[in-house]
Amino acid sequence: MATGTKAKPDEKQSASPWRRLDLLVVALPVAVAARLLGAGPVAVFLLSSLAVVPLAGLIGRATEVLAEVVGGSVGALLNATFGTAAEIILGAFLVIDGQIAVLKASLTGSLIGNLLLLLGVSMIVSGHDRQDVPVTSGARGQATMLFLAVSIFVLPTIFSFRAESSSTRVDEVSDGIAIVLVAVYALALLFMLRTHKSLFRTESQPQEKDGEEGGSWSTKGALVVLGVATALIAVAAEMVAGSVEEAGASLGLGTGFLGFIILPLVGNAAEQFSALSMAAKDRLDVAADIAISASLQLVMLVVPLMVLVGIFAGHHVSLTFSVLELAALVSSALLTRQVVDDRQGNWFEGTMLLGLYLAFAVAVFFVEV
Repeated sequence: MATGTKAKPDEKQSASPWRRLDLLVVALPVAVAARLLGAGPVAVFLLSSLAVVPLAGLIGRATEVLAEVVGGSVGALLNATFGTAAEIILGAFLVIDGQIAVLKASLTGSLIGNLLLLLGVSMIVSGHDRQDVPVTSGARGQATMLFLAVSIFVLPTIFSFRAESSSTRVDEVSDGIAIVLVAVYALALLFMLRTHKSLFRTESQPQEKDGEEGGSWSTKGALVVLGVATALIAVAAEMVAGSVEEAGASLGLGTGFLGFIILPLVGNAAEQFSALSMAAKDRLDVAADIAISASLQLVMLVVPLMVLVGIFAGHHVSLTFSVLELAALVSSALLTRQVVDDRQGNWFEGTMLLGLYLAFAVAVFFVEV
């Protein structure tokens, strides 16, 4: 909160990467024009996917400005909720289009993208020239909660193998699990933001704002940016969801690879950029918090919301996953918990995380969902 005058030179120096990323927003009108002119699904998919990246970044930065204004637990909750806006909007359009299998692949891919790819690369970047890099106890606590959430998350799949299961029963179990996840998420927020918030506070917090030009926005300006960016990302997400299957067929890529790898990279691009920027400044503690908390929000907030959207859209989202997806969910959560357990990271632990991610990417390359 008290950033002081000290942070301003850094802010100026590192705001330019964000500004360069913001230039990708021109891809949205080009994507709309390409769609209206009857361009192929590949062009529409690529252009609309590019447009999601800067828009998600704008939402994140506007939310941080508003979070500073309201402060405290409300600000942190606002930040946490809108941080997943791109994933929620993109997932909602996939549900409305009835692409439930692609949605599940995307959710799985987002989780391993945050835990294996983002955290792995952050550890390599921060630890390539150092013996060990510190990770906060908060990251370890969140990793434990994440493993609990994933354990709850996979129960509908296990239930589906029971003799008494049916599609209706599995849907009912999925609805019940979604309610449990929301309840645990609410209690986790209470734990992290109020009763034990000192455990989740990183040191030298003012540096987290480095490079974020959003700090110069007024409250009214941040509200305008948040509203406009959210509306535009809805347009881009609708085009991504509507063109993903045809684009995959045209490119010769399986829908599993698109859902598992490409869509998560698009939806999480802004937070990945922020985390890697922190890692490059030797702030692995912040980068790890971003990666793990984003995964926690995904499992405990985004997934239940998708179940709710499915109920209203008439396309029920049952939380049953393939063996490959189950392996990805459980192994990534377990390995992440083990890696951050000693509150330190190094480049080889990052290599292990990245290696597992690449192995899953190879496994899903030709998969159709």
